[in-house]
Amino acid sequence: MNKILQNWFDKYKLHLLIWALFIFYETIVIGLVSGIFGHPLTYIAHYTAAVFLFYLHADFFLPWALANKKSAIWRLPFILALEISGFVIVSYYLDKILIMGQIVRYDQPFNISWLYVLKMLYRGSYFLGFATGYYYLITYIKEKRKTNELEKQHLKDIIYSQKAEQELTKAQNAFLKAQINPHFLFNTLDFIYHNIDASSPVAADAVIILTDMMRYAVDADKMGDFVRLGDEIEQAENLLYLSQIRKNHALGFRINYSEKVREIYLIPLVLLTLVENILKHGNLNEPEHEALINLYVEGKDFHIATDNLVNYEPLKLKTHYHTGLKNIEKRLKYAYGNSIEFNYHTDKVNHFRVHLSIPVEQLKAHDGSSKLLQGNGTVSPHGHAGEN
Repeated sequence: MNKILQNWFDKYKLHLLIWALFIFYETIVIGLVSGIFGHPLTYIAHYTAAVFLFYLHADFFLPWALANKKSAIWRLPFILALEISGFVIVSYYLDKILIMGQIVRYDQPFNISWLYVLKMLYRGSYFLGFATGYYYLITYIKEKRKTNELEKQHLKDIIYSQKAEQELTKAQNAFLKAQINPHFLFNTLDFIYHNIDASSPVAADAVIILTDMMRYAVDADKMGDFVRLGDEIEQAENLLYLSQIRKNHALGFRINYSEKVREIYLIPLVLLTLVENILKHGNLNEPEHEALINLYVEGKDFHIATDNLVNYEPLKLKTHYHTGLKNIEKRLKYAYGNSIEFNYHTDKVNHFRVHLSIPVEQLKAHDGSSKLLQGNGTVSPHGHAGEN
């Protein structure tokens, strides 16, 4: 309660000060000059009515009257007449109560008269004039504050725009650097290739494949939202080939697909992420547990199914392998909605399996994917893979 009163006082302390000075002037100063002082209850009653009229006019009736320019022509005279009439009537009954309570002495019968009406009319107009001035002052302050806020917002917008331009300039510079750096990289790889081609054909072949993969990665942002699956298959086979070279072709890993599947247009990096995860977390050194990725169309759905023995590292598998798969799932659902099926699990024999299913109807809007609906509707996988 005390906090409420404190907040109210803080909000209206200037009003209280001004009213205190005004009442002091009218009661004390004028009283001293004229030699006439009234009963304190008389001052309390009439100043209460005056204060009520002041704020009623400034905060409610005048804003209502001026809200619409067309209707203000009749609203303004109406509320002025209503307020003055109300003030005269309230003042009359206050004086009558004070006289009946013998707080104010009045020797003659107290009845409303033209003289009394004119006196209260002047008094009411007096306070209405102050209230009108107060209304326009408050309106001016609000508009000024609003203008200042708009100017501040405009200044913030200018600062934000300048920062955006600076960031754009930085991005443009970074883009130019990104164009220069790959150019330097490809030239360097080309130099290495020509210098080792004669002495080490296998290493030279690896450099060419690495160059192709790097070029694919650099140009990935120019491919759009969907890429031809055949292009990504080639990069997946390049990645697998480089891994086979490093392990002296000892990795058991095959990618199976049909030529028609290559014409599917899919969001990028789905297949590459699955291949990378198997290479990183799978156990590819057991001949009887060959890792497989099958890409095929069955009925009206396109499928990607993987199967690999797990190189079991619980914490690493959870934090890295599953994170990559969750990212794939989010991207697939964003691109194709909830019509896809994407699940993965580790079976009882420690094989990790991933299965993705997308209705061909969802794919056919993207170039060659619609061709998969022709024919018998089923495309079986056959072997295309890196060396075993």
